[in-house]
Amino acid sequence: MKKIIAISSVFALAVVFMASCKKDRVCECNFGGQTDKVTMTDATSRQAKDACVSRSYDMNGTTYKITCELK
Repeated sequence: MKKIIAISSVFALAVVFMASCKKDRVCECNFGGQTDKVTMTDATSRQAKDACVSRSYDMNGTTYKITCELK
Protein backbone atom coordinates (compact mmCIF):
# COMPACT_ATOMS: atom_id res chain seq x y z
CA MET A 1 0.00 0.00 0.00
CA LYS A 2 2.84 2.37 0.82
CA LYS A 3 4.38 1.73 -2.60
CA ILE A 4 1.14 2.67 -4.35
CA ILE A 5 0.88 5.89 -2.35
CA ALA A 6 4.51 6.74 -3.06
CA ILE A 7 4.19 6.07 -6.79
CA SER A 8 0.92 8.01 -6.96
CA SER A 9 2.52 10.96 -5.17
CA VAL A 10 5.46 11.02 -7.55
CA PHE A 11 3.14 10.80 -10.56
CA ALA A 12 0.91 13.62 -9.25
CA LEU A 13 3.94 15.80 -8.60
CA ALA A 14 5.22 15.16 -12.13
CA VAL A 15 1.85 16.12 -13.62
CA VAL A 16 1.77 19.39 -11.64
CA PHE A 17 5.35 20.16 -12.62
CA MET A 18 4.73 19.51 -16.31
CA ALA A 19 1.56 21.63 -16.33
CA SER A 20 3.34 24.59 -14.79
CA CYS A 21 6.52 24.48 -16.86
CA LYS A 22 7.35 27.55 -18.89
CA LYS A 23 7.59 27.27 -22.63
CA ASP A 24 6.63 29.17 -25.77
CA ARG A 25 2.89 29.22 -26.37
CA VAL A 26 0.88 30.54 -29.32
CA CYS A 27 -2.31 32.55 -29.08
CA GLU A 28 -4.31 32.73 -32.31
CA CYS A 29 -6.81 35.59 -32.66
CA ASN A 30 -9.46 36.06 -35.35
CA PHE A 31 -10.91 39.48 -36.07
CA GLY A 32 -12.55 41.02 -39.08
CA GLY A 33 -11.80 37.97 -41.22
CA GLN A 34 -8.09 38.15 -40.37
CA THR A 35 -6.04 35.77 -38.26
CA ASP A 36 -3.15 36.91 -36.09
CA LYS A 37 -0.80 34.67 -34.12
CA VAL A 38 0.99 35.94 -31.02
CA THR A 39 3.81 33.91 -29.47
CA MET A 40 4.30 34.19 -25.72
CA THR A 41 7.78 33.14 -24.66
CA ASP A 42 8.49 31.41 -21.36
CA ALA A 43 4.86 31.44 -20.22
CA THR A 44 3.13 28.91 -18.03
CA SER A 45 -0.15 27.44 -19.21
CA ARG A 46 -2.07 29.64 -16.75
CA GLN A 47 -0.25 32.83 -17.78
CA ALA A 48 -0.86 32.12 -21.46
CA LYS A 49 -4.53 31.32 -20.90
CA ASP A 50 -5.04 34.56 -18.95
CA ALA A 51 -3.31 36.60 -21.66
CA CYS A 52 -5.15 34.89 -24.53
CA VAL A 53 -8.82 35.70 -24.00
CA SER A 54 -11.62 36.91 -26.22
CA ARG A 55 -11.68 40.68 -26.32
CA SER A 56 -13.54 43.48 -28.00
CA TYR A 57 -12.38 46.90 -29.08
CA ASP A 58 -14.09 50.04 -30.29
CA MET A 59 -12.93 51.72 -33.49
CA ASN A 60 -14.75 54.73 -34.89
CA GLY A 61 -17.94 53.87 -33.00
CA THR A 62 -18.01 50.24 -34.15
CA THR A 63 -17.36 47.47 -31.63
CA TYR A 64 -15.38 44.49 -32.91
CA LYS A 65 -15.07 41.21 -31.07
CA ILE A 66 -11.73 39.43 -31.21
CA THR A 67 -11.88 35.68 -30.68
CA CYS A 68 -8.63 34.23 -29.34
CA GLU A 69 -7.66 30.64 -28.71
CA LEU A 70 -4.58 29.15 -27.09
CA LYS A 71 -2.93 26.67 -29.47
